[in-house]
Parts: sequence; C-alpha cells; structure tokens
Amino acid sequence: MKTRLFTKAIVVLVLLWVPQLVRAANLEFSGFGDMTYATTWGGPADDADAAQFSTDGTDASPLSQNKGFGNTGIDFVVLAELNDRLSMMSEVNLQLERGGSSEIGLDVERTFLDYRINNGFNIQVGSFFTPIGFHNRTLYSRAWLMYSIQIPDFDEEELGLIPNHSTGVHIYGNVPTMGDHSLNYAFSVANARGPDPVTLILNRDEDDRKTVTALFEWVFPSHRDFRIGLSGWAAELDTVQVGPNFGNTSDPTDLVNGTAPGTGNRVELDELGFNPYLVLYSERFNLILEYVASRHEDSLGNLGGDGFDFEAVFAELSLNLMDDTFHPYIRYDFTDLPDENGGPYLPLRDDGGTLTRHFIPEFEAFIVGFAYDVFALNRIKVEYIQHLDGAREKHGFNIQTAFAF
Repeated sequence: MKTRLFTKAIVVLVLLWVPQLVRAANLEFSGFGDMTYATTWGGPADDADAAQFSTDGTDASPLSQNKGFGNTGIDFVVLAELNDRLSMMSEVNLQLERGGSSEIGLDVERTFLDYRINNGFNIQVGSFFTPIGFHNRTLYSRAWLMYSIQIPDFDEEELGLIPNHSTGVHIYGNVPTMGDHSLNYAFSVANARGPDPVTLILNRDEDDRKTVTALFEWVFPSHRDFRIGLSGWAAELDTVQVGPNFGNTSDPTDLVNGTAPGTGNRVELDELGFNPYLVLYSERFNLILEYVASRHEDSLGNLGGDGFDFEAVFAELSLNLMDDTFHPYIRYDFTDLPDENGGPYLPLRDDGGTLTRHFIPEFEAFIVGFAYDVFALNRIKVEYIQHLDGAREKHGFNIQTAFAF
C-alpha cells in the first residue's frame, strides 16, 4: 500500500511540476487529428484491378478507402526554443494503421534542429518533410489544413510514390524581390531511400547514396496566399530485380554480392522528379494545382527499355462563404504508374526481409463536398467521391471532423 501511495505521490508531483518545466524550457505543445464515418457502394471502379489487389495488394484494402467509423489517431508536435536563433521540433504520430488494419502504429514524422540565421538563409538538420511541391510540405496536419478529406495518393507516405521524408540537411529562406514580391527557396541533401520506396534510411552505414531536392516559389502580395512554385529531385536508388510478375520475391541482402535469387540482377536506378504547382487563396475562392512526374533510368542496363515514368495530377477549387467559414469544393486527381507492372521500384515492399513485387493500383477520381469551420480549431467535412479507375469502390461518402490544439 505504501508503495502505491508513494507512486501516486510522485505522479502528482510530476503533473504539478510539468507546467513550470514547460515554461522554464520554453516548450510549445500542439497536435491534430481527425475522426471519420464513411460508406462505399457500386462495386470496384476497375474489376481487374480489384481482383489483382485482393491477391497481390499491400494491405487488406486500398489505403484511405474508409468504411464505418474510423479514428486516425493523433499527431503530437513539440517545439523547443533553445534560444532566439535555434529551435528543435519533433512530431510523433500515434495513428491507426490504414489499409483495413485496426493496429495502432507509432511513427516519428520529423525531428530536426532549426538554425534561424536570417530571413534569407536558414538550416535544418535532422529528419524533415522533403521540400517537394505544396502538399508534401503542408500535409503534416492532414485534415486540419485540407478542405477535402481524401489524401492524394502521390503524397501518401505508405505508397512512396515520391520521397516524402528526408534525413539530412535542409537549407531554406525568403528573398525580397521587386515591390512586395518575394522568392522562397529550399534545397536539401539527404539519404536516398532504401531497396523499396517506403523504407526510410535514417542512418546509412554502407553506401553514400543521396537524394538532392530544390524548390523555388514566387510569392505574389496581392492575395491572402498566391504562389507559383517549381520543385524537383534527383536520387540514386540501389535495389534488386523483382518480377516481372506480382508476388515474385528477391532477397535484398544479396545487394552485398550484386545478385538476386531468380534473376541474378542488381538494379541501380537514377531517379529524376519534376513538380510544378500553383496555390491561390483569395477572398472569394481558392485554387490548388499540382503536377508530379518522375522517371527511373536503369544505369546498369539490366532491365532494358528507355525508362519508367510516373505522373500525378491534383486540382481543387473551393469557395469562401459565410464569413470564410463555409467552403464548398470540387476536386480531381489521378496517378499513372509505369506500364511495366508499376516499374522496377515503386511496387516493391520489404516483407520481413524479402522484397516482394506488390500491385499498386492507379487512382482517378472526382470529389465534391464542403468544409465548415464550426469552431476556430474544429472543421467538419462532408464529401462524395466517384472513383473512375483503380481497386476502390466506385462511390464513397465520407463525414469527417478534424481538430487541432
């Protein structure tokens, strides 16, 4: 009994001291999350894709195809101001695993030191969101900042269609130009991805392959937010040949001696990505246009062909009504993977130490809905989605409440 009372006393003392410790260390805590209810009907948009996914997909169901009630979990963000020029940020995501799973996962999204030199030159060191495009840098608060519910497939980290996260060095800044216009820029050098596109290399031991990204944004002063941007990346990828059929496997440990069981082929890919975008938030309406294209070139010549191309489009138009609290929207997006069973890299997954070629369905859909800001930190959304391609159901209806604190 004394031990229990002592433990409770310690817990009470810690809780009482937490506010003083937070103030002394100059810490800021924030977070965000969302809950949904969804239903689908009408059968698969593409019967062949649905059949292929049922046998060779990566999950029990396509990602972000919600049915029934769903709780995505919550992200916790800690910002520590170490002094007036140096801060540390860390984001931990306690989320429900998507794809038909009910398991809770713990994911470290970001952890970096931020050296703020001046407006024109700053440095982040650690793990951060890769400075590519618009969505990849703002989706950290997912539903809270988005008007629509559906996460774009090209920006879904569990698909790995682009390098969403990086561990390395990130340089960024803002340079004033003519009038009140300004130029934002970002440049990063980080570890390249692993033998499959969703494996993040936080600490690379053997080789020194890198992903290099660059981003430039021209910011116009005449609206709430009006920017035209161009970003891109180049990377070296080291993997093995898996396929050509879905379900084929190879052992990535054979990268040491340059062979893969069943193929004997090591694969080295040069990845190039290109990403123009436009973002306009005005008094009456908002427009987001984003295009992503990438190409994988076989540098060893083991695969044949001229390269493997991926592209995606996102377009969303929304209105600002009722004192900027009500936002009806319409949206269209699609992804297009290489014809050769998804290409040599994007369909690969590490399944317990074995690389497996999985079926990654393409995506094409029209979406309409509205978002309503009930309170300052709570947004309610209602959305209808019609899938035109892929393994998802033809029709879907979603209700979501998104929050932040």
